Amino acid sequence: MSNQLAWQRRFRRWHKTIAIITAIQLLAWTGSGAFFAFVDIKKVRGEHHQRVDTRTLPAFALPEFDDATAKQIAIRQRLDGEVILGVSAEDSMRWLSVSGDPLETLSSEGALFMAGLQTHLAPDTADWVDVDVIGSEYRGRPLPLWRVFNSGDPSLVAYVDAYSGQVTAIRSDAWRWWDFLWALHIMDYDDRDDIGTVLLKIFSVLAVLTAIAGIALYFLIQRKKSISS
Repeated sequence: MSNQLAWQRRFRRWHKTIAIITAIQLLAWTGSGAFFAFVDIKKVRGEHHQRVDTRTLPAFALPEFDDATAKQIAIRQRLDGEVILGVSAEDSMRWLSVSGDPLETLSSEGALFMAGLQTHLAPDTADWVDVDVIGSEYRGRPLPLWRVFNSGDPSLVAYVDAYSGQVTAIRSDAWRWWDFLWALHIMDYDDRDDIGTVLLKIFSVLAVLTAIAGIALYFLIQRKKSISS
């Protein structure tokens, strides 16, 4: 009896200690998981702010490219009447004019025009972005970019590729909440992309130990009750 009681008390201490350590992270996992389950990911990505560019391509002549250097060619219309070519080679995209010359970046006015064609944001302000910041809301997008928004609602932002004029991301407060909770969920507070962080592994093990200790404690208590009765 004394030995069993000692083990029971020991399990209680272990369970209480581990539970206190993991409680905040367990709450973060549960709360963020509930958020992910109930929030529409399409709205988080801003897809409801997008619209289709219905312009038709003007006539143009396609220049010749070396098959060894061009794996894929994308044809886009940038400004009205301006056809551009995206040449994919060596895991990168180069944007050229139809004459094969390197493409100049869009002006701020051009970025606003392109964002107006592809979104419902009615942007009137454009900021130049050419620095890759870890954990930024435009991470993973090729630079440089134009950050465009309507001055009446600066929290709703579109990022426009400075060469192609394509909107590569739309960011809102819903996305920022999602990003914050995702960082808590995977315990990666820098770039939010690593789902195998050391912290996540440690707290996952602690959570399992908490559950095991709780189950063991339950059976010890039930066994004590059956012996007492």
